[in-house]
Amino acid sequence: MNLKRKTILLVTAMLVFVMALPLTAGAVNLNSYSKKLMVGESFTLKVKGTSKKVKFTSSDKSVATVTSKGVIRAKKRGKATITAKVGGTKYKCKVTVQTMQDKNAEQVRTQINKQRRNYGLASLDYNKYLAKAAQKRAKELDQNYSHTRPNGTKWTSAISLKYNYGKYYYELIANGYTSPQKVVKAWMNNANTKPAIIGKVYEDIGVGYYVADDGTEFWCVIIAMKK
Repeated sequence: MNLKRKTILLVTAMLVFVMALPLTAGAVNLNSYSKKLMVGESFTLKVKGTSKKVKFTSSDKSVATVTSKGVIRAKKRGKATITAKVGGTKYKCKVTVQTMQDKNAEQVRTQINKQRRNYGLASLDYNKYLAKAAQKRAKELDQNYSHTRPNGTKWTSAISLKYNYGKYYYELIANGYTSPQKVVKAWMNNANTKPAIIGKVYEDIGVGYYVADDGTEFWCVIIAMKK
C-alpha cells in the first residue's frame, strides 16, 4: 500500500471516530443577566443550553413578578432579582424597574456627557443629592418657572446640606421639550447654557423630570463642583 493511500485511510478513520463521539451540550446560560424595564413592561427570561425543567422566582414580587415560563412583568419602581433554578444550579438576572422620570433623567445625563466627551471633557458623575434637588426643582417649575423657588428663595436652597458644593454650580431649566435629546440640543444651541454643559470645572450632576397635570414636561439639571 503506498503512502498516499495510507494517508487517505488514516484521515477517513479519524473522521469516523469524530462523528461517533457524543455531542456535548453547550454551557447553560441566561439570555440576560441584567435588565432595565419600565413600569408595565415585560420581558421573557430564557435559559439556554438545557432541556431540564426551570423554576423561576422573584426576590420582590411587588417590584417584578415572573411566571413559570419566565415572563417578567415590571410592577413598580425598584430592584429585584429573578432566579432561574435548573437542577441544583441557580442563574440570576438583576432587574431594575424604572419610571419615565428615571429613564428620562438617565438619558439626559447620557446626552450631556456625550456632549462633554465631544469636547474632550470628563463625564459628570451622578450624585444622589443633586438628583433629589433637581427632581424637586423640576416639580416646582410648574408653580414658578424661574430660578427662584416658589417660596422666594434661591434654587440652591433645594440642595441638601450633605452636598457641600463649592463656588461652581449651575441650574439648567426647560419646559415643553418632549425628549432628552431635544432638551439637551436646545441647551447646547443656547449661548447662555452651552458653557455650563461643557464647563471644565463641574464634576457632578443631578437631573429632574416632571409632567404637569396639563401634560407640560419640565426639565431641570443641576451641575456642581464639590468644595
